[in-house]
Amino acid sequence: MKKFKSHLVGDKKAIAQNNFSPKTECSGISPKLNVEKKYNKKWTIFSPFSHKKETTPISTDNITDTEEINGENIKILSEKDIKVLIEQKQYFKADCHLIKLEHERYAHDSTEIDEDLIEEKNKVESLYELLSVEIFTVAKNSMNISKENANLLKMAVQVKTQEEKLDQMCLEEKGTCGGIAKVRPRGWEAKWLDTLEQSVNQRLGELLPNVSDVDKAKLPIECLVQHHKQLKEDFDTIVNCIKPCYPQEYNICEKYVEYYHKKCSSHMELIVESGPKGKEVYPILHWIYICYPKLMNTITQSEETSQELSSTLLPESMISHLKSEYFSALQADARMHMANSLHIEEENWRREEEPIVLNEHYHSELPIDIIQIIEGAIQDTRTLTNEMADRALDIMLREAHSFLECFQRSAENLEKSNFNNANFISITILITNCCEVIRNYIDTNEKITNVEIKEKVLSILNEMQKKRKDILLKTLFCNLKPHCKKLVTEKWFESSDPIDKIFELLEEHLTRLLKLKAPLYQNLLRDIHKQLITEYIIRIMKKRLYCKTENKQKSVADQIENEAAQLQKIFTFYQSEDTFLESALLKIAEIIRLKDVLAITVEVAALFQDFPDVRKHHIEAILYIKGNVKKSDEKQILNILNAPLNDAGTSKDMKLFTTSTVLKTL
Repeated sequence: MKKFKSHLVGDKKAIAQNNFSPKTECSGISPKLNVEKKYNKKWTIFSPFSHKKETTPISTDNITDTEEINGENIKILSEKDIKVLIEQKQYFKADCHLIKLEHERYAHDSTEIDEDLIEEKNKVESLYELLSVEIFTVAKNSMNISKENANLLKMAVQVKTQEEKLDQMCLEEKGTCGGIAKVRPRGWEAKWLDTLEQSVNQRLGELLPNVSDVDKAKLPIECLVQHHKQLKEDFDTIVNCIKPCYPQEYNICEKYVEYYHKKCSSHMELIVESGPKGKEVYPILHWIYICYPKLMNTITQSEETSQELSSTLLPESMISHLKSEYFSALQADARMHMANSLHIEEENWRREEEPIVLNEHYHSELPIDIIQIIEGAIQDTRTLTNEMADRALDIMLREAHSFLECFQRSAENLEKSNFNNANFISITILITNCCEVIRNYIDTNEKITNVEIKEKVLSILNEMQKKRKDILLKTLFCNLKPHCKKLVTEKWFESSDPIDKIFELLEEHLTRLLKLKAPLYQNLLRDIHKQLITEYIIRIMKKRLYCKTENKQKSVADQIENEAAQLQKIFTFYQSEDTFLESALLKIAEIIRLKDVLAITVEVAALFQDFPDVRKHHIEAILYIKGNVKKSDEKQILNILNAPLNDAGTSKDMKLFTTSTVLKTL
């Protein structure tokens, strides 16, 4: 009992924390105090934060009794004056006197029935009830009071803390604290926390309105917007206004975090149970992964803690369900937009108008649309989590593959129905350019880690580009075919019409091909150049021309040489880099022109050196055109081909004599 009594002492610091001055505190106890200012014995005020003593003069008109504690007489205010202190919101002062009064009334634990004592005890309990109502009202309205009258909240916190410490002392000395054990612990700490939780529930409870089925689609977004606004406002108040009213070791922010997290979690479960679909899911996931951790970080001041809270906002099963809904919606949305973009592109094809030219190439918005659909989905998802973004990328690539299959079918249908259309070549070039843009995106995207799906996408792009390239190549040679057949014939020797027509068609086609994107154009130009030179050589091998005289041999050689130069000039103008192709025709022309067997042999060796796929029958055909080569000389010339020159490692581009040409397939 002595130990319990020893804690009923206070200090100057406790009063100073509440800005209490002796004059201010006592002036509200009784009207007589301001007039008479009668002061008598000094008394000590209890403070939970110190065991120092602070003396404050008390009017003798309000003293009901005295009690000796640790050798000092403590003057106790009447119930009436304590009530006045409570009504004047001087809670800490009132609580100090009430504790003394409680000690006086319950100090002696007697089994005898004393009606007067019972009545006195009831008065004490009534005062405690009145004080508790006031204190917990302050706690309930902490959000507003902390901004309007922070000292009032500080005082309430001190009263609650003081009462809790007395509860603890009573529990520790339960057998020696007399009748006080019957009313303590009063449990104000638990009631205080319950009050805070109820206030949080009340503040957030109004943010989940009952809506009709018609408004259910708006429920998630509206609720989350309101939650964000309310939490931002409340957390700012807690950190800046409420936290300073509590002792640092009390960790009031942690308690508020617990209550807000619990209520937010229940609200999120209700929102998810309302069955959000499609685009309604993204705001929920964005709230969980982005907004909520940021908000919580303002009060926890710990990103790790905030992320942990975010991860426990909803059960894992609900999170999985939301992700599943989100990815289904993402996939369906991408599929729809890709299909719409393809439909628009098909409509443009049917207009029979030349495609748009941008940066000297045929341009379509289709590949840009597809890339934007993919990137948009990934970027939106990456704002949630990197893991989800990786999964979104895989889904988008699969959708891109499905789109390309549809794109391929559309291109094939175009070829079947519009082959003779004036813009068919232009549209074919446009489709090829579309594939190239998508290819560049896929090839250079370092975020793609799914090698399997990447290879599938590139495979279909390769297939489409190869098919378009074949079409462009065959279209040209289909037009050149009748004129190529006249090369190195008597009609060709007598007239320049065949080669002139070839030059004309070639330039016309190459001009259109310039609308291809650079890598595609260069690749196709190389094939056209090689194919045309090869076709020219094949015409020489046909033995459709025979020169009986040396003059004719010279004229034929000059004509081949001139035409080779003209071809090279055209291809150079159109940016061909394969200058070596011209040399094949120049060497053949020189073989036809030369008279000396040794010189011819040297030239054949040079031809064989540059183009190792030359065979004896090729040289025989060239010598046939000369018309006057003896069999013995021919044998001598052909012997040079017996030299051990291996063409196994020869570049495919260097093989002109054994390569098939497009014309054979037409």
